[in-house]
Amino acid sequence: MRQIILLSFSIVTLVSIYIISRHDSTSSEEVCLFPQIYSINEVQDQLNQADDSTFVFFDCDDTLISAQDYLPRHFVMPTLFRVLAALKHRRLIYDRAYGEKVFSLMLEKAPRFLIEPAVTKAINKLYKQGAHVLAITGMETGSFGNIKSMPEWRANMLKEFGVNLSNEFKDTTFDNLKPYRNNYPVLHSGLICCNQRFKSEVIMTFFDHFKLKPETIILFDDSHEELVSLQEECNKRSITALCYHYKAASQIKHQPWSTWQALKQLDYLLEHEQWISDDAIRAQT
Repeated sequence: MRQIILLSFSIVTLVSIYIISRHDSTSSEEVCLFPQIYSINEVQDQLNQADDSTFVFFDCDDTLISAQDYLPRHFVMPTLFRVLAALKHRRLIYDRAYGEKVFSLMLEKAPRFLIEPAVTKAINKLYKQGAHVLAITGMETGSFGNIKSMPEWRANMLKEFGVNLSNEFKDTTFDNLKPYRNNYPVLHSGLICCNQRFKSEVIMTFFDHFKLKPETIILFDDSHEELVSLQEECNKRSITALCYHYKAASQIKHQPWSTWQALKQLDYLLEHEQWISDDAIRAQT
């Protein structure tokens, strides 16, 4: 009976994954309403004008940092891979804690890099001008597998890369916002983690919490949707919004996706609790 239940659950899960992925893939291509930039240097003139009435927010993934390998970079896994991985390792489906542990290992072990090393100098210059600089991510704020605190993990990563964020605001939990998985958006060591809320909503809550009234907000983000949302919220509050669609990550050269090699990476992760890169796994074939 248990095997029948697990098999039925697996089938329902796989069908759901397929339907969701089909829905996502039919979304229309966005029309960009904001300047597309490939380097912070392109807007240095605007940054030179930032002062103590300016708040600058840098998105994290694919804006400040990225990963060379496909899975840890995207974390949204292609449908065929998810189906085959679930069939091969059924425990990933019915044991949520185990699945989180496995993929937290990938997050911890897979190497990342700073997309533009010069951004650290740009941030330090902004501080000298009196501007306030924070990082922001849509990432969840609780624990995830082996990672006890996602905000602390990500903030420490940025610090190791030399990204110095504002420490003038006390760590805060924004518990007046809607929770997700029993957690709330937080500010941790200059990093705002939105816990699956729109960044604009959390940014405005951050301003209200600390009773701040900025004249200008600058946001660098690879998500056009997030830029649109911030622009709308800034219009409501008569705040000048300078939104830049950061596209540098799209120019990073990656190996082409291979479902079979990704499955081997997963097998290696399960067996050794270590991540093996796209290049290394290809070298073994």
